[in-house]
Amino acid sequence: MGDETKSPDEIDEKDILRDFFDQKLSIEQETFELRRRRLLTFSKSYYPMTVTIPHEKEPSPQILFSLLSKRAKTISKLIRWSPLDIRLKFNRQSQIQLRCSINQGRNWVITHDKRKKSAGYPHFESILTGPKVSNHLFLNDDGNATEDLKKMTEHICEVFCSPICEIQIDKQSLIEWLIKFQPLIRYVSIRKDVVTSFESLDRLFQNVRVTERFLLGSIKLNGNSQYTEPIPFRSITITGSSWVTLPSILNGTNSIIRLHGSKLSPKDINTILKEWQMGFKLYNLEFLEVDISTLLNLDSFPGEVLKDLSVTRNDGNDGRPTTVKIHDEYIITLPLAHIVFNLARNDGMIGSFFAYRVNEGERMMIIFYFQVWSKQS
Repeated sequence: MGDETKSPDEIDEKDILRDFFDQKLSIEQETFELRRRRLLTFSKSYYPMTVTIPHEKEPSPQILFSLLSKRAKTISKLIRWSPLDIRLKFNRQSQIQLRCSINQGRNWVITHDKRKKSAGYPHFESILTGPKVSNHLFLNDDGNATEDLKKMTEHICEVFCSPICEIQIDKQSLIEWLIKFQPLIRYVSIRKDVVTSFESLDRLFQNVRVTERFLLGSIKLNGNSQYTEPIPFRSITITGSSWVTLPSILNGTNSIIRLHGSKLSPKDINTILKEWQMGFKLYNLEFLEVDISTLLNLDSFPGEVLKDLSVTRNDGNDGRPTTVKIHDEYIITLPLAHIVFNLARNDGMIGSFFAYRVNEGERMMIIFYFQVWSKQS
């Protein structure tokens, strides 16, 4: 490379390809470079991701990672990159979000945005918020943004040897793509009405393993369909959960369960508490939150929930934690409860539960909380 380096906005594809193939790095030199800090940048090209490797004495070489360059991909895969945090969000403005573990203050966003048309494509912007920098690359939306981002994601994952960390899904086809491309993932969110049948739900549950958090919007179903199979993920949050039944909960191994718009009855909740206390089912359960909207008379609700349970009543906090870890990136603070009921299990674990009523006009919402903890923790 010459003595003068151009800014990322000034470098075109021919310059980068020429500079890349002019590099004469031996394996020994490459190994030496591995010890140096790497930083991702963008330049103007169809698949515009490049990597800049800072060097104290020499100009920083910019290497193009292009689907057009198989040689660039092959050589780049030999480099031991620090893992990338890759997150996909498919919605009205779909995007790929990237963050490097060695530089948490910087993140990169690749997106399609028709509002940037006047600036021309591709268009690059950097946004500084305090000590953090967000670099945005805007690409032209030609009506095929989802397919473009899928291909780009596959390319990034291969080059940087990093898996997708999170995906937000707005189309059924993306579920099929996830099953084929990367069935093991930390976070999955599916928007409402994407899933339209229990058959699709079963295919997802049988072929995808979600290790941290699974969030599912309401399902577009006909009639009062009910699902009795367990949901095989550690932490689940479901909106419009009227289809989730008692057997689905009892036969699962979930740690965190949050059901919004549930149709569980007071008797169902009573059964859950009894089964947890006996210890044969729900052994992994750490937290249960259920909100139920109903027209029923609520005067009988506490009695039905407490029926045949041996509980102690606590008017204050006897050491119970005030927060719950929903997953490794999200902790909630529980609402203040003046009256809490406690169950004790034979292994020393305590199950504390309380509820709130919220007036919704003609309807009443009940929000029920069940928290598992121990005196030692």
